[in-house]
Amino acid sequence: MTISELHDMKRLIVVCCCLILASATHAIGQSHASKAKEAVGVSDYLEAVNHIRSAIKESPKDEDVLALATKIYFELELLDSAIHYGSRLYDMDDENEEFVRDYALALTRNGQAVQAAQILRKQEKEQPSVETSLYLVNALLEADSVQAAELVAATAKKKYPESPDTYLSLGLLYFNYKPQPVYELAVQNFEKAIQLDENIVRAHFGLAECYWKMANRESDNELAQELFKRSLVEWNSVGRLDPRNARAWFEQGKIYYLAGKYLDAVKALQRYRELRPVGTGLPIASWYLGKSYYELQACDSAKTHLDNAAAEIDSLKPQATLMMARCSFLSRNWAEAAQKYQTAVQSGQNTRAWETTDVWYFGAALVLAGDTARAIAVMTEAAERDPKQCSFMFRFGLLLQQKQMSATSNRIFRARLENCQDSLDGRIHMLMGNNFFADSLVDSAVAAYQRSLAIDPNNGYVQTRLAETYEVKGDAAQARALYGQVIANGELPEASADAKRAAISAILKVNAMDFDTKDWPAVVERCKRGLQIDDQNRFVRLYLAIAYQGQGDTENACKWYRQVLKVDPENATAKKNLAALGC
Repeated sequence: MTISELHDMKRLIVVCCCLILASATHAIGQSHASKAKEAVGVSDYLEAVNHIRSAIKESPKDEDVLALATKIYFELELLDSAIHYGSRLYDMDDENEEFVRDYALALTRNGQAVQAAQILRKQEKEQPSVETSLYLVNALLEADSVQAAELVAATAKKKYPESPDTYLSLGLLYFNYKPQPVYELAVQNFEKAIQLDENIVRAHFGLAECYWKMANRESDNELAQELFKRSLVEWNSVGRLDPRNARAWFEQGKIYYLAGKYLDAVKALQRYRELRPVGTGLPIASWYLGKSYYELQACDSAKTHLDNAAAEIDSLKPQATLMMARCSFLSRNWAEAAQKYQTAVQSGQNTRAWETTDVWYFGAALVLAGDTARAIAVMTEAAERDPKQCSFMFRFGLLLQQKQMSATSNRIFRARLENCQDSLDGRIHMLMGNNFFADSLVDSAVAAYQRSLAIDPNNGYVQTRLAETYEVKGDAAQARALYGQVIANGELPEASADAKRAAISAILKVNAMDFDTKDWPAVVERCKRGLQIDDQNRFVRLYLAIAYQGQGDTENACKWYRQVLKVDPENATAKKNLAALGC
C-alpha cells in the first residue's frame, strides 16, 4: 500500500462532485461531459475516459471538465495526463481546494511528492480543512518527511477530533511510519475512522493491508492464519462498498501472489485487468498476473500477460523472456524453449547471470531440439556452476558418452558421484567403466566395474562387461568364471528378464571363446542350456547348428539350421550352410 492511493477512499466525494458538476450548465460539451460524470458516478472509468476526451475538445477551458479529466486519468493510472489537466486547472484556479487536492494527489502518485506538499501547505495555510491535512500527510510521507507528516496529523486530530479523515490520516501515518511501521496503532486508527463512518472504503482498505502485514511477520501460525482471515474480511468489505475499486483488486491479487495462492491471485488480478485494461492502470499487474499463471503452468495465459508487462516495463523483458522459455520447457515444447532461451542470449543476456536451473533447461532443450553441439557448451557451464542437479548431470554424462567424449563424460560422472548419492551410483560406475573401456584403459575399466558390482553384485550386464574386460587383458579364466556366474543366475526360476538377457549374452560370449578352439561339445551343451532360458533366440540356435556341424552330426546340424530360419528367415549363414550340407 502507498499512501498516495487516497483517491480510492474518496469515491463518495467523487460521486458528490459529479452531482455538483452535473448541476452546472454548459452550452458546449454538455452531452459528453454529462456522460463522463455519469460513468464516474458508477466507477466506470473506461467509459468515462471515452467521453471526457470529446468533452475536452469541445470545452478545453471549462474548469469542471478539466477537474473531471484529472480524476478520470488519475483513476486509470495515466498520471502524465492527470497532471497535465490538474496543472492547467491549478493555473486557472489555485484557490479551489478540490482542484488543488486532486492535482496534488496526481503529483504524489507520480513521485513528485515534494511539489505536492508545497502546494498543499499553501492551501492548508489559506483554507484549513481536515481533507487537505489528510492529503498533506500523504504527500509528506511519500516525500519521506515523516516528522512533518506526524505533526500535521497530530494537529488535525486536535482540530478535527470527530472527523474520520483525521483517524484515516493517522492510520496511514503509522502504516508507513519510518524506520519501522507501527501496525497496531495503524489498526486502531483505521478502526476509529470506521466507527465514525463505516462506509469509508480507504479505512477498510488500510485494515486489510495491516492485517496482511501483521500475518506475515507473525511466528505463531495459528495467530497468523487468524490475521490473514481478518484481512480477507476487510477485502470483502471493500468489495461490498465499492465493487469496481480497481486498486483493491490489484492489492488483493498482489497479496495472494506473494502468499503463493496463485489461483486466487489470478482471479483478483484478472478482475483488475478487466477494470484496467493494458495501457491503463498499473503495468506491474500484468507481471503478477503472468507470473501467477506461470506458477499454475498455464503457459499460454502466462505468455499474454508477461509479454504485456515486458512491453510496458523494459526492465522486465529479460525476466519475462526467461520465464516463457522455462514455461515452454516445462510444457515439453523443446524447440520453442531452446528458441526462447536463444532469444534471451541474443538480446545481450549473459547466461552467467541466469539461475542455474535456466542454464540446465537451456542445455536440455537444445539436446531435445537436436542441437547437441550447442547443448554441450551450455551444459558444461551449468555443470560447473551447479553440479548438484543430479538428474541433469546424469543425462549430460550420457550425452557426452554418446558423442564419444569419454574422458569428459567421466569427469561429469565423477562430479555427480561427489554431489549426489542415490540409486544411480552403481550404474554410473558401470558407465564410467564403459568409457574407460572405449579408451582402452582396461585396468581403470576393471576397477570401475568392480565398484559397480560392489553396489549391485548380481547385475548381469556389469558382470558381462567385466568379463569382457578380463578377456581383453588375456585373463580367460577370470572371464569364464564371470560368464558362468551370469549364466547360472539366468537359469534360476526367479530370474528377471534382465538376468535372462544377460545370461544369453554370456552364453554367446563363451561360445565365441570355444568357437576359436573348436570345443564343439561345450558349445552344444551350453546352447541347450541357453534354449532353456530363451528357446526363440536365433543366435543360440545358430551356434548349436554350427557346433553340430563341427562335430559331423549332419542330421542335427540341418535340423537347427532350419530352426534358425523359422525365427530369422533371411539368415544368410543358415541358408548357405544348409545348401553346403545338402539338407
